Amino acid sequence: MNALISDIKEHKGTECDTVFIGGGTPTVLGERLIDVINAAFESFVLDENYEFTVEANPGTVDLNLLGKMKKAGVNRLSLGVQSFNDEELKELGRIHSAKEAVEAFYMARRAGFDNINIDLMLSTPKQTLESVKSTLDIVNKLNPEHVSAYSLIVEEGTPFYDMELDLPDEDTEREIYHYTVDFLESMGLKRYEISNFAKSGYECRHNIKYWTGEEYIGLGAAAASYVNNFRYTNTCDISDFTDGVRFEEKEFIDQEERMKEKFLLGLRMSRGVKYTGEFKEIIHKLTSQGLLEVAGGFAHLTDKGFDLGNLVFMEFI
Repeated sequence: MNALISDIKEHKGTECDTVFIGGGTPTVLGERLIDVINAAFESFVLDENYEFTVEANPGTVDLNLLGKMKKAGVNRLSLGVQSFNDEELKELGRIHSAKEAVEAFYMARRAGFDNINIDLMLSTPKQTLESVKSTLDIVNKLNPEHVSAYSLIVEEGTPFYDMELDLPDEDTEREIYHYTVDFLESMGLKRYEISNFAKSGYECRHNIKYWTGEEYIGLGAAAASYVNNFRYTNTCDISDFTDGVRFEEKEFIDQEERMKEKFLLGLRMSRGVKYTGEFKEIIHKLTSQGLLEVAGGFAHLTDKGFDLGNLVFMEFI
């Protein structure tokens, strides 16, 4: 924690308009998290319309902590709910119950948060279309400003990889995704990225920076930064990090790689990517397959493309 705060202070005077504390469960730190938040405000020169997000596990927050986070200046909360079905939460190994997730949301409202994201996980063990419908009914009652709905990906090296999981089949997975998209949009949450939905004006500005290739600074062990066409990766070794070691790897991102990333990441967004004739053969192939459409100077995914996004993205790897 001291090393992280030191890392933050090394960037004193950095101008920015978004800050995001997450990629895990920072609220497990309890009130020590407030020290990190304060260090950020003391070090960065924040735009007056800044967005400051903290990720939170519903099982690790209370009204006191949420109130202190809000008072410290956090103005956006991302709750890792995953599901409002207790059996699904148990299968995922989550420490909170559906009831606790609802309580955490209402506590956040009482603490003054008027910009809350709910993270949902789709295609998880034991999940069915009916259980997703029940989860979304609760989401509708809570009325958050933003919802992220990601499909579970079982990665090698994770506990799930060697387990026999009762996962939805491919047809059910598509049915769940389509129902989720239609339901959330009926709530007034527009899909602005493959897995992200927001009320107008509540799109996650921080994440949009990643998808549109803007610069960012990553702080902490294993964090990555992208500045002046270089990608820096911090050491993953905690001992090295606490000893003051920062960058472990530095990579120059040349023009061709930047263009690939522009399409690889930018096409995730509903608005697509400004198109001026790059990768003509790939674009022609994808449009002929009905996965892409080029109109108004932008290339963007079709409805079929949203379903088969990985086929599109693979073309740019």
